[in-house]
Amino acid sequence: MTREFSLISRLIIAGVLAVVIPHSGQTAAYDYVTPQVAPPIANQLSMAQLAAILNETAPNPPYFVAYQLTTTDAYGTIASAAPLKVVPTDDPVHPYLGVFHNQINLTQLATYLGYSADLRIWHTLGEMHRQASQPDIRILPDKSVLYAEEYKPSNRPEVRVHFYGNAGLTGLQALIANPALTPTNAITLPGTALAKADGTPEFGRMTYGGAIASSEIEINHHYFYQGRRDLDALGALTNFETWSSSSDTTTNNLVNDAGGIGKIGDREMFEVGSQVYEIIEAQTGPAGNDFGSWRLFLINKTAGTIQKLSPALAGRAQSLGNPTVSFLRLPSGVHALVFTCFIFGANNGTTPPGGHMFVYPLE
Repeated sequence: MTREFSLISRLIIAGVLAVVIPHSGQTAAYDYVTPQVAPPIANQLSMAQLAAILNETAPNPPYFVAYQLTTTDAYGTIASAAPLKVVPTDDPVHPYLGVFHNQINLTQLATYLGYSADLRIWHTLGEMHRQASQPDIRILPDKSVLYAEEYKPSNRPEVRVHFYGNAGLTGLQALIANPALTPTNAITLPGTALAKADGTPEFGRMTYGGAIASSEIEINHHYFYQGRRDLDALGALTNFETWSSSSDTTTNNLVNDAGGIGKIGDREMFEVGSQVYEIIEAQTGPAGNDFGSWRLFLINKTAGTIQKLSPALAGRAQSLGNPTVSFLRLPSGVHALVFTCFIFGANNGTTPPGGHMFVYPLE
């Protein structure tokens, strides 16, 4: 019996089925790119099975589980690595990159770039931008880099997008060498009408053939509608100069009807086989500064269904936000799903607040 057949048999017995189907990760079509596309073994996972993974109750032993995830810089300074978005690279020294933010004083945040050789131990490469938070990153097939953040030069947060191209070093290698590098292209997106803030950007589908001036980039974000409630919007940046955005009414209504009646904020979209999913944060209490009521929801956007998640965390924390999902290979070559989120200090039981990472082998 082959290892693959043994694995599938074991997963069927456990109520989980996974089938190997490769994916190229190219951007010729308007679609999701690495690491938002499920690797070979996950294409037949159902919504219930994905929910079990994100709830940390699925059958495979996790590769790594961390609470209060930290990173250390070249001077030995330890800092929180949250919320952390992980992307794989083909660089043998920096096989996993991550972007995150931290406080630099009582009122300001800065974004940072870090790396890990094994997903367990993280090292800070350097500060990227000040007065910025909630970063997201994608590495494109030609090793150029897309980056987005919530930028707050004044009292009104905005979404800012950077592109690191291939003049000299590839964008990836140049950014690793100097995270504070001036981008090849940068744009601050127009604010949403009737909103007092825009933020938590996250890349969705895109078309990129080697020229950012001939690209289409989907960017999800939230907007603070009339200063009353955060809602989600879906936007498109065309040729890195033209921006259009509108409220994601379908998602907002689904979340609201599932109990997310307060603020609706950060989210992450990903593709599993023929299905598109997103994991999203929302308050189950009235919109406001109740940090104990944040919950995570899993949406099957293809089917139009939703369910609330309840990750089985040590210490029984319930209030979670800033979810990310990345598909990648572990150092051993095994395919895995990386789930990260932020654990709030309210309604956290005995769970340490801060960055949480759960790495689940898919085989």
